[in-house]
Amino acid sequence: MKRRFAPVLVCVLLLAVSACADVQDDLTSSRRNAIVNTIEKVAPAVVTINVVEIQRERVGDPFFFDFWDHFGPRRGPRVRERAVESIGTGFIFDVEGHILTNYHVLQGADIIASVTLPDGRNLEVELVGFDERSDIAVLKAKGEKLPYIPLGDSEDLLVGEWVMAIGNPFGLIMRDPQPSVSVGVISANHRRVSRDVGGGDRLYQDLIQTDAAINPGNSGGPLVNVNGRAVGVNTMIFSVSGGSQGLGFAIPISRVKRVADEILKYGRRRNPWLGFHGEAIGELAGYSLRELGITATEGVLVTELLRDCPAIEAGLSLGDVIVEMNGEVVGHPVDVDLVTWGLFVDDSVTLTVDRRGERRQVVFKVKELSGQ
Repeated sequence: MKRRFAPVLVCVLLLAVSACADVQDDLTSSRRNAIVNTIEKVAPAVVTINVVEIQRERVGDPFFFDFWDHFGPRRGPRVRERAVESIGTGFIFDVEGHILTNYHVLQGADIIASVTLPDGRNLEVELVGFDERSDIAVLKAKGEKLPYIPLGDSEDLLVGEWVMAIGNPFGLIMRDPQPSVSVGVISANHRRVSRDVGGGDRLYQDLIQTDAAINPGNSGGPLVNVNGRAVGVNTMIFSVSGGSQGLGFAIPISRVKRVADEILKYGRRRNPWLGFHGEAIGELAGYSLRELGITATEGVLVTELLRDCPAIEAGLSLGDVIVEMNGEVVGHPVDVDLVTWGLFVDDSVTLTVDRRGERRQVVFKVKELSGQ
């Protein structure tokens, strides 16, 4: 009887082993998902940017005499130099070794101390150019066959789709160059934040919002989709504590590409120019606007037009009230500035103006500000 059941027992054991192998394969397959594959593909192109600012400070107590004062005139306060390090993130985005990062990662720095790949290689880099208003800078690394992250398209992002933020949020705490990865979704597209964010001097508008954890040190790193393409440059967070609270924001890669193209071609972002200035209607309540035929209650009143500017050639007049600009409602001159900074030379501009109670459109192309 025992010999009769032996072959059956062997078969059962073989089936059990086969089932265990199948389960193991399923577990391995479930671990190696699209996110893991994407990270393995793009993380090698993310760089750590270490910059140094030399701060000079006066030292010495004016009421204190030291030993050397006995041998000559009293010396004034001494100046001491102090090196302050900070870390940000960037990523290589083409086969030539160009690196994208935020301008504020480099702003104020005296030295780019190092640019390091995750494999430990230190790259020799040079600054190609930057655009402070867009908060974008481009570096160029020397080397061959460097890894890079292709640039994607931020115009077709879906709210809820998976994205990964890759960067260096630990700053100088972590001494190895391995980047940190956080995963989340696109929380919102074309997010318009308060025009006061960035002091009104930067184009922090039309942003991608994500709940992927972004912390100080992540600035300049890529926001990547599951196809392994950069769809944004991680730039800022809204936080009470200073850490991530699920409110991270990235500059859309479609705008970044246009800024980078200008920098690579001209060494700078050409300054868009419209040729007019204005004041907010809401801040002119003390003036007798109705006596001047101005009936609009909101918008930007054109108070100055420069000669030979594109706007005046298209028919814009003093006293016109701009209520929309390329479909964006404007109520303050800063609103006009923010829309303008998102434009590029030769882009088309459509102003909806209120001229003594009548709505009309003024259409023209952006020119470059002379003297640049």
